[in-house]
Amino acid sequence: MLSPFRAIRYPKFKLAILALLTLNAVIYAFVDTLISTVDALAWLVLLVMYELETNSNNLPISETIMQAVRYGLIALISLVFVSYLQDSEWLDVVNSLLWFGLIAMLELEVHKPALVMRYGQLFWLLTLTTFIGLIAMAVIWLWQGAWLDGYDAALWIVAFGLIEVDILNFLKRKTPNS
Repeated sequence: MLSPFRAIRYPKFKLAILALLTLNAVIYAFVDTLISTVDALAWLVLLVMYELETNSNNLPISETIMQAVRYGLIALISLVFVSYLQDSEWLDVVNSLLWFGLIAMLELEVHKPALVMRYGQLFWLLTLTTFIGLIAMAVIWLWQGAWLDGYDAALWIVAFGLIEVDILNFLKRKTPNS
């Protein structure tokens, strides 16, 4: 039944990160709000969707369904963002805006690679700035003693940095010719 997934090979560090993110969502379900739990689960599924889409030629689901699910998850995350706005949870609002920026850049990279290559230096700078902002958010939460939020932020930075952005290749400055 799961045979189409056998073709997808994950390095052990990716599996470890996905396991930690899953545990993270379970922890939120027990100790935090429903909104935080939905947020954690939606981001986890979205990360898996990006991973499947970018690293597998043999998907068990059509590209149209993958895109519809991805857009549905982004809509759900947007609703969570609205709840953060309504509740004046400003750190969550800023954090969400930074993640929206990262998702927009990933969407551009996947669906408009020529545009990204044409403006490679700007794209690199925007991505670097976004990651710096996300790291600052993790530091702020840890400084405030919000350990779960700080851990969550740091874990997601590592997850997206290693799984999606391939941070080691990203840190090499991009030029239009490279």
